[in-house]
Amino acid sequence: MGSVDVFGVQQETAPGPGARSARRRRPAAALRPLIVNYTGFATEFTEPRHRLELPTGYVTLVFTFSEGLWVTRGGELATAPLRPASRAMVSGPRTVPAIGVHAGSVRGLEVNMSPLGCYRLFGVPMWHFEDAHVDLAEVLGPAGRFLTERLEALGSWTDRFALLDEVFRARLECGPLPAPEVRGALSRLWADSRSLTRVSAETGWSARTLRARFREQVGLSPKAVARVFRLQHALRLLAAGTAAAHVAAVCGYHDQAHLSREVKAMTGLPPSRFVRLRGGLAPGSALDRMPGRVSSVLLSG
Repeated sequence: MGSVDVFGVQQETAPGPGARSARRRRPAAALRPLIVNYTGFATEFTEPRHRLELPTGYVTLVFTFSEGLWVTRGGELATAPLRPASRAMVSGPRTVPAIGVHAGSVRGLEVNMSPLGCYRLFGVPMWHFEDAHVDLAEVLGPAGRFLTERLEALGSWTDRFALLDEVFRARLECGPLPAPEVRGALSRLWADSRSLTRVSAETGWSARTLRARFREQVGLSPKAVARVFRLQHALRLLAAGTAAAHVAAVCGYHDQAHLSREVKAMTGLPPSRFVRLRGGLAPGSALDRMPGRVSSVLLSG
């Protein structure tokens, strides 16, 4: 459950034992087409916790204020190599899962944004973020230098969110504008991920140009974006208890076996285990990073 304080900051607690608090707020109005939300988080658990982070089509920037956080991307869940998170880490759009592990006690702040928002605010091609470790001074200029330290030094989440508003608003004047064709294609693919051929034709571009623009401004090819969006629609239905055979038919998979292969390839879990671990949580729950998306599954803790 969540509540909203006098500053418009949503306060949340995640499911499960232990102590976890989160403060979530939308950005300033001028940034809302680009940034979904800011979330400050603090956890106090006695045991390490493992979270499976699923492909969503969005971008997450994480500032860590304490040690004890590790991440991996892709690979087998049981054997995936972990590496310490940098103090500022960007996870761009992807078609494979990631695992976040923390030692039990960790504090930080995350920014969730659309890929086109990231492209405009950071001003570099989105393939730059295939590696989750990034020098913020390189992509944000002087304002990015020591930004994690400046955020940590502030006395409240409200002040930290205000600093992020200030930094990102300044970027609106200098970042590149995404192509309207890419923006429109993304919107139509989310509405119907099976319409890739038609959506591609509507841009008026060649397949090669379309792929290059998507790689530059989204970070994935149009086909990969369609896969992620179809996965998200499927996970929403599976989490709600819809039978896998019906999910496969509604979401445009060839059959239930095709659905199972895609879910396993993109999340590391077969559909039945995803449903069991998800535990009936609706999209956009306190466990998720943003409204309407199934972003996370708790693996342990």
